Amino acid sequence: MTGWTEDGIARAWRALARQEGAEDWRFVHLTDMGAVSVEAGCHFPLGREALIVSFPGSWPVNPARLPEGKGFDVSRIEGQSVFTGKTAISLVRRPEGSPDIFAIMVVDVLRALETAASGAGRDVMEAFLERVREWQAFMARTHRPLSSDAQIGLLGELWMLRLLADTSIGADALNCWQGPLRAAQDFHIRGGAVEVKSTVRTGSFLARINSIEQLDGDRAPIFLCAFRFEENTDGISLVALVTELRERFGMAGVRRGFEALLMVMGYLDEHAALYGRTVTLKDARVVRAEGDMPRLTRAMLPAAIRSAAYVLDLDALEVPSIRLSELINEFGLD
Repeated sequence: MTGWTEDGIARAWRALARQEGAEDWRFVHLTDMGAVSVEAGCHFPLGREALIVSFPGSWPVNPARLPEGKGFDVSRIEGQSVFTGKTAISLVRRPEGSPDIFAIMVVDVLRALETAASGAGRDVMEAFLERVREWQAFMARTHRPLSSDAQIGLLGELWMLRLLADTSIGADALNCWQGPLRAAQDFHIRGGAVEVKSTVRTGSFLARINSIEQLDGDRAPIFLCAFRFEENTDGISLVALVTELRERFGMAGVRRGFEALLMVMGYLDEHAALYGRTVTLKDARVVRAEGDMPRLTRAMLPAAIRSAAYVLDLDALEVPSIRLSELINEFGLD
């Protein structure tokens, strides 16, 4: 399953889009994850895109156990011979749901399912439904304008995205931006990761670390990149940076994916008039999450502590830092 993308899923759906006769469903097999089977589907008469995950064994599923919300429907498929002897659960995009957001969600759900299927002792169906519930909660929430801090946080991530797009990986930098998809770090680059923290505040740079895994995950190396911006009339606004990246990814043919990630981050054009503040980059500091760098690690915590979030004073760090150009070199980019 590893390596599937939103474009790959969309191609599978396009191949299923033509209804034959009076059929209700068309399916194409995507992958197996152990005993779990995964299909792309198209539900007629509206030709709605779907993901179907089937689990071994056939048993009644309480509809009340299935998530409910906006954007897509969750239900059990019955009466289809391909799923005989299995319990098949479908995610079907609603007519009002964004196709791009749905494709991103499907890829994220599959990655979560793959992780659960490879872990011992994990209830794979429950892990699947848990991830779906998280996406239903996102779809159902009211999209208010981004707060001041959220604007700067997004601008910092887009700054890093532009920096990566300027290297040899080009538009593939978009695939590195994993923060919107609930990854532990904002960017996954080859085997490593970069977590971006940004501020325009004066005084101490206080960064919230949202999980133990953010600076102590399975990827290596992990870097913490701290951007300190300052307001400047000669700077760039969030709207201008979004416009620049839209043009760049549009020329590369991946603008739809970029737009969907923006929506997941809560950026909507209807709020653009509120995002006109212009800033310049005052300082950038990059530190490697290893050795003496202060952080919580799984190894130092009792097993009974399952999760934790904390605030790190980045100005108080007494560890070596590197420049952005050196960060790029660390990943073998140029």
